[in-house]
Amino acid sequence: MFEKGSTAVLSTPDFPFIVAVKGAGIYSFEEGDWFLQYSLTENIYKLMHVGKYIFGIGDYGTILRYEPYQKRWNHTSFPTTQRLWDITGNSTGLIVTHGGSNLFVSKDFGSSWSVIKPFQTLATKPLIRSLLYDHDRIYIGTQINKESGGLWQYSLQNEELLLVKKEEHSMISSIYKDCDGSLYITKGNALSGEGTIEKIERDTASWSTFQQPMAERAFLDLFMTDEKLYATTSKDKFGFSRIYEVFREGMTLLPIETVAGHGFRGAGFDNQLFISSPIESKWIGNMGAVPMIS
Repeated sequence: MFEKGSTAVLSTPDFPFIVAVKGAGIYSFEEGDWFLQYSLTENIYKLMHVGKYIFGIGDYGTILRYEPYQKRWNHTSFPTTQRLWDITGNSTGLIVTHGGSNLFVSKDFGSSWSVIKPFQTLATKPLIRSLLYDHDRIYIGTQINKESGGLWQYSLQNEELLLVKKEEHSMISSIYKDCDGSLYITKGNALSGEGTIEKIERDTASWSTFQQPMAERAFLDLFMTDEKLYATTSKDKFGFSRIYEVFREGMTLLPIETVAGHGFRGAGFDNQLFISSPIESKWIGNMGAVPMIS
């Protein structure tokens, strides 16, 4: 839809959409109009609104922090060459991101940082791909690692590491927790083409897999808007990815749109969706008028 490829998107009360445009910087987007907010050559792969700040993380350890009231951007980087994929935290000041197999943790909204090595006792340390903070625990999803890959849980209080779900052949690209305590993960393997969305309910021991109408190499992002859950995917052999509505009760997926390239991130605002792909940025201005993909 738009020639500006993008790698991350966020909806906030001040801006319908904040978009990380590939190789160009951070833009606000509203009703088809783009406005440059901060020029940046490094790509940003996750934007997060926490407390009064907006954070962004991306290539070469890049981290951004924006303070809306003063309209001031702070740009720095961690000592890592790794791409940062995810960031999480809470409204009291805790911010957690990653580099390689390590966690970077701040307790003051990013003013200072410490390093935690959750996998230091493992013989094979996995690379981190996704994060979710939940009640002093950090859920950690890894990139593909036959020995140590999967979903881990790390306690910030007692520093204990627990393997929640082992994955030998898939990455865990995103983690989401529902208000009822159910935990969701998106998985993928571009070589095997065995991407799935899986769920485990609170106080249960077994994971359930969502029924999907077609095979996907990888599901990449889960995002909630207007009490509906959506998922994005990696591109298929024709170069297109899909956006799915995720029906939590029926455990089914409904494809609703396509995007050229990998669907890295998605966000919603007032019956609108915005999907970020490095090839194109797709804005769906009225969800009620979108025909479902057959």
